[in-house]
Amino acid sequence: MILSYKTLRKLLTKNKLIKNFSYQNLHSSSYDVTTDKFILKFKDEEKSISLIDAQELDNLFEVINISEGYKLKPGECIIVVLEDEFNLPNNICGQIRGRTSFNRLGITLPTQHLNPGFMGKLNLTIINNSPITYTIMPKMQIAQVVFEKLDRKVKKEYMYSHQKHAVYQQKDGMQGSKVYYDFVGKVVRHFKGNYYYIDNICMDSETKEYTIIYRNLYEREDSNIWARPAKMFFEEIDPDRKDNVTKQKHRFEIVDDLTIDYTKKEKDVTEEK
Repeated sequence: MILSYKTLRKLLTKNKLIKNFSYQNLHSSSYDVTTDKFILKFKDEEKSISLIDAQELDNLFEVINISEGYKLKPGECIIVVLEDEFNLPNNICGQIRGRTSFNRLGITLPTQHLNPGFMGKLNLTIINNSPITYTIMPKMQIAQVVFEKLDRKVKKEYMYSHQKHAVYQQKDGMQGSKVYYDFVGKVVRHFKGNYYYIDNICMDSETKEYTIIYRNLYEREDSNIWARPAKMFFEEIDPDRKDNVTKQKHRFEIVDDLTIDYTKKEKDVTEEK
C-alpha cells in the first residue's frame, strides 16, 4: 500500500521517514528529495576494474563541491549526494524515482530501493542522455520517493540495519559503491582444487590495503583462517601452469552452487600456497 499525504505528514512530523524534512516537498503520494552541495564524479581514467578490487572501486570518484553549480555534460554520469537523511521504521520501504520534469530533459535517474530500517543519506546516479549541458545546483528537487507499507513488520534480524554488511547504513552519502561486499559469504575454488569460504573484507591498518579473510572447507592442520590482499585474490593466472589442476583463469573463482555447509572430504588435494 502506497502511503498518502496525510499518513506521510504524520510520519514526517514524528521523524519516522526523513529527519530534515520540508513540508514543501510533500505531495499527495510522494516526497521530493533534494541535492546536497556535493557530488561524486568519476575520475577521467580508462581502465578495467574488477568488482572485487575494493581499493580501485573506492578510488573511482572525486568529491566535487557544487555550491556554484556543476555543468553536467551530454553523456556524463555523476553520483549526487542527497540532502535528505532517511529514518525508516521496520514496516515501511521506499522507492526513489526520477521526476517527470527531468525525464523530459533527457536526464535519467535509475530507480533506487530503500529498505525497512535504513538510516542515513543516499546517493543517486544521474545520467545526461541529452545533447544539452545542464547546470546542477544544490537544493534541487531532483527525484521523488514513494513510501509503501509492508504487509507485516520485518523481524529485527532481517532488517537492513542488522545485516552483517549494511555498508550504507548511517552514512553521509560521500561513499561510492561497496559492491565488493557481495562476495562475502561466497564459496570459492583455488586453482589447485581446494574450496574456501570468504568470511569478510577488511583494511590493513598500516598499508590501508583491502584484505580478504577466508577459511578452508577441508581438514588442514596448520590453519583454518587465512588472509590475502584483495588484489591478489582474483588475479589472473596461467591456465596452463602445471599446478593449475582446475585450468581456471584466476587464483580463486566463485562457485555459485556451493555454500559454507559444503565440506570437501578429500585430504590428498595439494595444499594452497
